[in-house]
This record gives sequence, C-alpha cells and structure tokens, in this order.
Amino acid sequence: MNRTDIRLQFACYLVVGGSAFLVELATFLLLLEAGMAVIAASVASFVVASGANYVLSNVIAFQSGGISRGQEALRFAFVALVGLGLNTGFVWLLLALGAAPVLAKISAVAPVLAWNFLGRRLLVFSARIPEASWRVGNRLAGGGPIDDARVP
Repeated sequence: MNRTDIRLQFACYLVVGGSAFLVELATFLLLLEAGMAVIAASVASFVVASGANYVLSNVIAFQSGGISRGQEALRFAFVALVGLGLNTGFVWLLLALGAAPVLAKISAVAPVLAWNFLGRRLLVFSARIPEASWRVGNRLAGGGPIDDARVP
C-alpha cells in the first residue's frame, strides 16, 4: 500500500468527515434549540464544521499540495462553498418534501461527502496521505513493519 492509495485516503477522510459531521450536527441542534431558522442553522453549522474539517484534513487525510497556505485556504473555501450549496439544496429539498429538519440534515451528508473528498483530493491537497496516517493504515491493512528508508 502506498501513500497515494485512494482507498486508504478515503478511509482517513471518513474519520475526518465523521468528526466534522458530529461538530456540524451538534452545532445544528444547538442553533435550532436557540430558535434559529432551519436553513440558517444548517448553513451556520456547515461553516463551523468546515473549519474543523480543514484542520483534521491537514492532520489525518491529506498532505499539503505544495501550494501556499493562502492558496490552499482559498481552494478549500471554494470546495466548501460548493459543498455548502449542495448541502443547503438537499436540506431545502427534503424539508419541502416533508422531512423533519434533523432527518433532512443527516440525509444530505452522503452526497456532499463524495464531493468534499474528491474536491479536497483533486483541487486542494496532495493525493498523498500524511505519513502518520499512512503508517497506521498500512499496519491495519497487514502491511507489517515499515522500513523508513523505503517510505514511498
């Protein structure tokens, strides 16, 4: 298994996305409880979760793509804004179809997850997995000990 293995990187991103989703859902529920309108709470919670996603993406799933941090942040913001549009569209549609707000929010996760992963891998970060995550993934996949002199 090498450090550009998309399956391992997606598995790492599931940890990132799952963690960010928990932040998003908790924020969404808190904002609803505080009386905020559903769509506004959905947008605000997505923005908060995007911040968590950026930090975790850098640590767990993606190595920097060799561009400046400023350029990386702009690209990340672009991918997040498209994701926000998709997320808001799905939530709005599901609400219009009669879904409960929390069910609508949870149901919007899967299609947006695919966009977020591919957008981050292709447009923002490197396709390389951070070394620490790769080492753990390689061990879990039965790759055995890692020879530091031969890390791909």
